[in-house]
Amino acid sequence: MKSNKKTTVIVIALVAALIIISVVADILTKNQEIQKTDFAMGAVISQNIKGKDCDTIAEEIISAIRERENAISWRIESSEIAELNENKTAEVSGKTLEMLKQLLDICKNSNGAVDLTVGNLTGLWNIGSENFALPDEKEIENTLKSVSWEKVKIKNNIVSISENQKIDLGFAGKGIACDDAKEILKKNRISEAIINVGGSLCLYGKDEFTVGIRDPLGDVSDYMAVLTVGEGFISTSGNYERFSEYQGEKYHHILSTETGYPVKNNLLSVTVFCSSGLFSDALSTACYCLGYEESLSLLEKYDAQAVFIFDTNEVRVTDGLKDKIKIENDEFELWKEN
Repeated sequence: MKSNKKTTVIVIALVAALIIISVVADILTKNQEIQKTDFAMGAVISQNIKGKDCDTIAEEIISAIRERENAISWRIESSEIAELNENKTAEVSGKTLEMLKQLLDICKNSNGAVDLTVGNLTGLWNIGSENFALPDEKEIENTLKSVSWEKVKIKNNIVSISENQKIDLGFAGKGIACDDAKEILKKNRISEAIINVGGSLCLYGKDEFTVGIRDPLGDVSDYMAVLTVGEGFISTSGNYERFSEYQGEKYHHILSTETGYPVKNNLLSVTVFCSSGLFSDALSTACYCLGYEESLSLLEKYDAQAVFIFDTNEVRVTDGLKDKIKIENDEFELWKEN
């Protein structure tokens, strides 16, 4: 009987030890952290993920982003958008359909300041390419006639555009990729993550993140302010992001759907924070095009907040960010109401 008791005690001790080892291993696994860099959507993708199986999840995220790119990039011949541009009608997947509906909603609510049928115009300008040449004024005028989101028709899963139109989703693609990343993070119960898709951010799992806002007059690594925000998405649009030079003048990539030329106003950049990657990306472009005053009602529709940097180095923020921004560069000044 003594032997049996000893055996029982040993077995119980072994089981307890195994449980402890298992719990410790689980805790260590959940506290894993990975930093990974890849390339997709014409941009650098950086992932900082904390949690269980984060290496596998990072691979799943980059795979999902590339899958999305293969569906919506007009540059990829086999994509749904390329097929739509070529045939003027296409049956699309449920994900692409939902995305197009959301983008059409923003086109409508921004009064066309952003327009997904801008493909012919962006192709004409070809800003950022090695072979950039200033388009002829008449060419711009004629091409602008094809830009009209209202001509996009959807019936069930069939999307149609006019004969002379082309879709370009560049104004929202990186934000859409951030939405895909969040789905995967949430599904896998990741504790914390920051996913950066070419400057569009997915902030996940914490109540407080500190994010630098780039100095639009400085180098890539320079920032002029920091935002302290919770979980959500951040995107920035500015005239410094992508441009071409011709005869000493710079032409940036944000095109006006009214004039057909790069937008000219008193803004250097607009940064938008909200609960959707698609909306944050599209809204930052729309607000840059609209300007401060006209953007306020649009931001309100999507429960979004924004930071506007003017060419006078004045900084204006919407009410929801007034206590969450800190200017770090003395050359910039936060606007104060009289």
